[in-house]
Amino acid sequence: MDPLSATDRCVKCGLCLPHCPTFALTGNEADSPRGRISLMQLIAEPEPRWSPGLFLHLDRCLQCGACEAMCPSAVPFGQLMDAAQTAAEAHRERPLLGRLTRSAGLGIIRSPRWIRLMAPVVGAYQKMGLQSLLAKTPGLPATFKRLNRLLPEIQSGHTPAGCIPAQKRGRVYLFTGCLGNLFDRQTLAATQRLLTRLGYEVVIPGTQTCCGALHQHNGDPATAAELAQANHDAFGADNAPVLVTASGCAAHLLEYPSLYGQQPAGALAARVSDIVHFLVQQDISTLRFATPAEPLAVHIPCTHRNALRQEGDVLEILKWIPDHRAVFINPKGGCCGAAGSYMLSQPEMSDRLADQLIETILGSDAKTILTTNLGCSIQLKSGLKQRGEAIDVLHPVTLLDRLLIDTDP
Repeated sequence: MDPLSATDRCVKCGLCLPHCPTFALTGNEADSPRGRISLMQLIAEPEPRWSPGLFLHLDRCLQCGACEAMCPSAVPFGQLMDAAQTAAEAHRERPLLGRLTRSAGLGIIRSPRWIRLMAPVVGAYQKMGLQSLLAKTPGLPATFKRLNRLLPEIQSGHTPAGCIPAQKRGRVYLFTGCLGNLFDRQTLAATQRLLTRLGYEVVIPGTQTCCGALHQHNGDPATAAELAQANHDAFGADNAPVLVTASGCAAHLLEYPSLYGQQPAGALAARVSDIVHFLVQQDISTLRFATPAEPLAVHIPCTHRNALRQEGDVLEILKWIPDHRAVFINPKGGCCGAAGSYMLSQPEMSDRLADQLIETILGSDAKTILTTNLGCSIQLKSGLKQRGEAIDVLHPVTLLDRLLIDTDP
C-alpha cells in the first residue's frame, strides 16, 4: 500500500489550522496541516513535481502532533510526514556543507561509542573558552554558529550505573538515549536516586542506543529500524518497565509497534513508560519534599501533550511538593520550536516560536522552568542565556531530587 494513501482521510475541514504553530506564524496555507496534506498528495502522483517550495513547506513542519491530536478524521499526520520526508530525501539537492553536517549529526547520535567520545571533547571545548570565542568570531558558517549557540554545557559526572536498594520493590530499566548521556546527566542521576529511594533496582543497559526518532523524521527509516532492533536486544525479554526521562524518546519508543508491527522491536513498546507517568502511580508515603523558595514555571512539551497525551501527570507530580507556586507558560499548547533537529534546520521559525514562550517566562517571575523534553530544555536554555537571564531549566524529576528530604536515620 502507498504509505501516503492515508492522506485521503483528510476532508480538508480546516479544524486543525488554529492549532498549527507554523500556520499561526506565517498565515500561509502551505504551512498548515491541510496544505501539507495537499503537498503529500502531489508527491503521491505518478510523476511528482519536486520544487524548492515543496521542500520548504514540508521542512517547516514541526511534527508537533497538535493537528493529529484533534483531527476528527484520525489522519495519521506524523506517519504521513515521515513517509513524505522519506520520499523527498532522494530528490533533494543539498549543498556540500549541508550534506556533511546532516551525515555527521545523524551518524554520531546512532553510535554509543561516538557519544562517549564526544563528552570529553565537548567538555574541553567549553572549559577552554572556545565556545565563547567562536560566538564572537565573524565569517563562520551560520550552521556552525547556531550549533555553537545551542550547545548546552556538558554536565559533570557520568551516566549512573545501576544499583540495588536495601529493600527491593522491583526492577526497572532506565533508557538514557543518545544526547541524554551528553547533556542531561543530572536528570538521569536524579531519576536513579529517586527510583532507588522508592525501592527499585535500576538497570542501565550499556548497549542501548538512540531511539531513532531523528532518523525516522529525517527520511532515514532504515537506520531508525536498526536502532529499534538494537534497543530491543539491549533491554532483554523480561517484563520489567523501561523508563524514559525524555518525552520525545518515550513517544517514539511507544510508536515502535505502528512502525515495525510484529517484529521483535515492536514488542519493546509494551514495557515503555515516561518516567513522570510511572512515578505518579507509585506509593510515595515514604518520601518527603521541601518547599521551593521561588515560584516555578511549567512547560508542557508537544510530545507530552500531543503524543503521550499525559500532560496531567506533570500536574499530579507537582502535588508531591508542599506549598509550591507554579504557573503554566503554555496551558493551551504551543511549540517552543525545538522539535528535534528543527532548531538547527529552521532557525528563523524556531527562534520566533521560542521568543513567544520566553516572553511569558520572563513575565512570570519564576526562577526555575520545568520541562520533560531534552530538546525543549536546550532551546529554552539557549534563549534565556542570550537574554542574560539566570533561570534554571530542569526536568521535574531533577527538582524532586533536589527537594527530597533525607529521612533515613
